[in-house]
Amino acid sequence: MAPSLRNQQPYVPGMGKVFVTPKKRQAKAADQAPVHYMGRDLEIEALKKRLQRLETGCGSRSPTPDASHSAPGPSSGPVPSDFDIPDISTESPVLHDDAPECPSSPSKQSASKDEETERPRKRRRPAPKAVLESLYSRWQVLLPSLVDPLLAYLRRTAGTSVPPEFQPVHECLNQGCATRMQDVILLFWDHYATVSVPFCACVPLSRVLVTSGMFPMAPSQPRIAVSIDLLDLYLSLFERSGDAVTALARALRHFYMRRGWRILDHNGRPIADPFRKLLGRAIQWYDSLRILIEQTIEDAIDQARSLVSNHLASQSPAGSTLPNAQSLALSSTTAIDSSNTTSIPDHASTSVPADDPRTASPPQSAASILQRRCPACFGSDQWGRPFSDGGDVVLAVDGNFSHRHLRSAGDSPAFYQPEYFLPKSQIDAIGERIDALRKKSPSSTYIKRVPDEAVDNCERGHEAADESKVKTPTDHFDDTGVMAIICTHDIPLFMANIDTPGEQMKYAVGLIEHVATLLPENATIGLLYDIACKCERSIGLWSCQIVYNPRLCPGFGLRDGEGVERLWSRLRVFIPVTRTSGRSRRIWILDRQVRAIGIDLRENLGVFIVRKYKHGVREQRTSAKAILDQMKTPIAELRDQWTHQREAQLSVRAHAPARLKKEVNAVITLQTEIDRVDEAIEAISTQLSAENALPQCETILGNLRRTSAELGSRAEMLYSSLNVGAIFPELKGINAELVRMLILTRDIKVNIRKRVTAQLLEYDRIDRAAGGKDNPLGTKLHQQTRKAIQKRQPAILSAIRKYNKYCATIEQLISNHIPKLAIPVPRPLSTDLTVLRESSDLFEDVWITTSPAAAKPKWLEDSDVRLGIRAMLKQDRCAEEEGRLRREANNLHRWFGLELAAIEVAMKLSDST
Repeated sequence: MAPSLRNQQPYVPGMGKVFVTPKKRQAKAADQAPVHYMGRDLEIEALKKRLQRLETGCGSRSPTPDASHSAPGPSSGPVPSDFDIPDISTESPVLHDDAPECPSSPSKQSASKDEETERPRKRRRPAPKAVLESLYSRWQVLLPSLVDPLLAYLRRTAGTSVPPEFQPVHECLNQGCATRMQDVILLFWDHYATVSVPFCACVPLSRVLVTSGMFPMAPSQPRIAVSIDLLDLYLSLFERSGDAVTALARALRHFYMRRGWRILDHNGRPIADPFRKLLGRAIQWYDSLRILIEQTIEDAIDQARSLVSNHLASQSPAGSTLPNAQSLALSSTTAIDSSNTTSIPDHASTSVPADDPRTASPPQSAASILQRRCPACFGSDQWGRPFSDGGDVVLAVDGNFSHRHLRSAGDSPAFYQPEYFLPKSQIDAIGERIDALRKKSPSSTYIKRVPDEAVDNCERGHEAADESKVKTPTDHFDDTGVMAIICTHDIPLFMANIDTPGEQMKYAVGLIEHVATLLPENATIGLLYDIACKCERSIGLWSCQIVYNPRLCPGFGLRDGEGVERLWSRLRVFIPVTRTSGRSRRIWILDRQVRAIGIDLRENLGVFIVRKYKHGVREQRTSAKAILDQMKTPIAELRDQWTHQREAQLSVRAHAPARLKKEVNAVITLQTEIDRVDEAIEAISTQLSAENALPQCETILGNLRRTSAELGSRAEMLYSSLNVGAIFPELKGINAELVRMLILTRDIKVNIRKRVTAQLLEYDRIDRAAGGKDNPLGTKLHQQTRKAIQKRQPAILSAIRKYNKYCATIEQLISNHIPKLAIPVPRPLSTDLTVLRESSDLFEDVWITTSPAAAKPKWLEDSDVRLGIRAMLKQDRCAEEEGRLRREANNLHRWFGLELAAIEVAMKLSDST
């Protein structure tokens, strides 16, 4: 501290004031560049000459040509004998780290230094280079030649244990071919070994390794190979858990070290991560090899399906039913003429692709790809069922914006043709077609099923369908999510990659349209979509629920459409993995995982049908029947009451327009001011009469009373000019105060419904996380959710109390109204959210019109009738679900017979060819 400032410091007793030395600022990255001090080249040259004298045993001090040439510029001259050489060991890493690259001139040396200091920083993941593309192309050329060796190994080791020792299998039929040996490091599950593997020009090293049970980690002249059985085990684990190449590589390294097998480099030092990149490439290309085998097998079976279908079409009369699985398999394999076998080409690659909708199938059958993915839904031979009878198939669509991809992760060359993901060009073409249709006027033949007032309120309540809403920042993510379409058995059918900020309509429409092209033209499809209001413009209010709720409308049975959420739950472990992977690898991971999920669910279709019938149809139908048995109202009357309720609540007059609400509020405000003036006039009149006012005052007060009465009559005329009676004939003759209270009560109930529904969803999220059905929220997120619920709780309870107060006011106004009105009084809501969860009163709008009949309808007043209607609808849905389950069981049985016959035919044809 400066001496001039010391005398200005305040006095502090004891040890005085403590001063802390400020911390030194951390050096920047630009200041941490290595510095090459002068004379370094001379030291290196002197060390080289000393090393040369030690190796040759010669005491000559003359520089060798190599040594003199290695030192650039001024350092290339001879070194004096008395030059002080530091004591540096020849094995010191400083020699390897700081040794120059021996440029030929000082200018080149300075240029290289300038490049090192001024070179811009590279991107984290640059675009694929030519070397990487060449590597991928060599792998793609090599894989078809490894199909037969892999099949030979799998056939040889099927049903047997893994051999304890590696035995290379090299079989060359050319006697004059020269055999060579190559040392290859072989990675097994418990150890690794270096083995000399024979190969020749006829049988390359890669074929020898695959035939012997090892998969090479390089397309040409591999030095490392991994056990095929270990790769199969990892891929099985990958289908059940997630992509864990890094975990497998580190686990192998630590497991080898525990067993005494250390991984060292050529200098004898341990390698930190020796297997991660190699294993990642091996797993990727081994899975590609398995895909080639699967496609070959599927093409052969698809050709056999064509033969079986043509044979059955020629043998069976039109409209006859197919035999059972056993008889179908026997008849189809024995009755096919031998002449048909010669028409099969030798190579399956010349056949029609399995996912082509033009595959040889009967006109009344779905495409082969849909039948393979869900035979219970698409295995039928009868299509065109009306939706009142359940329709043909029920599908569900939903998007997920958690499966996004970082733009900085880059991409790799394409190596995989997706099986489930639709091409981007197909989705973009549908988006362009939608934009063109939006510019046209709406169709005049379309009949609205829900009033526009209800649709507009519902549409504003859905943010997911807002195409302009940015849910994912595109400056950091190039792929913002995925969308899937599934059947009602939760089996994924197709997927689309989302690359826009919002959930645009083109993705859902593209998936639905693609499935429709693979079905017969007369097929009926039921769709469950959580934001279908963007397509149909309604799904949220009670009037929308009457039309589109799967539990209230016929055709859906007990299907809920939540299978897409269960699919996202299965894929959630891949969110962090795919976010930092390359774009092509991300699609490969998701596509292969979705395929594994679909196969797993297809194998459990029988269990699904039995569980759905036992715990769904039988239990719910029993509970509904018990309610109906206790009621005195017959089913026919309940059905009539439900029809009247639908007609009344779907009427346009059941929804107050916003214009009427504003105008009524203006009239009520004017009437309130007139009433206030009347009160003031009466107060002044009372005061003046008490003080013996002059006669002129009485005249003035009389004029004011007449003016007030005239204003009141004009306000009544203004209310009559609103033409409320023409818009709502039932409200004709009702005073403005009651109309205003009805509209206010309706609006506040809509607000309460929105708030309570949001809070119930928050409670469900906490309950699902606590019950293990969802990811745990964590302490911080759990506390934040609880605090948010508690913060919104008083406002909800206040709104409910206000609504209940309005209900009491409406009841009083209706009871005092002359003449008597038949307007149903809204029922108060409970302040207990648990009761509101199970109550249907929350989702019903306030009735703002009078009843057409003299007596109030039973569906509105009688709670037993309301309960009976719900039980009747539940019983109807159970009957629909039982019929659908029977059809699905028959479809599954039929498909199994056809598939068994096709497999047996394919096996016989493959043996003959």
